[in-house]
Amino acid sequence: MEKRIINPSSIYAPTADFSQAIKVTGGSLLFVSGIVGYRLDGTMPQQAVDQADVAFQNLEKVLNEAGGSMADVVKVTVYLREDFRLHREQLRAVRARYFSSDFPVSTLVQVAGFANPDYLFEIEAMAVLPD
Repeated sequence: MEKRIINPSSIYAPTADFSQAIKVTGGSLLFVSGIVGYRLDGTMPQQAVDQADVAFQNLEKVLNEAGGSMADVVKVTVYLREDFRLHREQLRAVRARYFSSDFPVSTLVQVAGFANPDYLFEIEAMAVLPD
């Protein structure tokens, strides 16, 4: 599998930990449903930042089970109920523990609510796994 990060100098540079585009050749696509911050025992943290950390842990476990890793993620969509600006640095610190280079393309959406009112954070992903 070959991943080529595309951040054209002809448009604005990414302002954080994401890439404008990724071109992938080879490998197998993995689409991951929305992952939330449920722990294995069914509990969920009360704070958005803590839910984000557990959700990233859960995403990593799904990728590992499929034979991949966080390095194989090419696209994430993050849904956040609370205003991102309230937790910007904390959420970036959580994300930085899971993505350290060749950042995936990313979309952040603030939503009015989720199917479960306890959810404050949800992430879905697409990965290209090695054959």
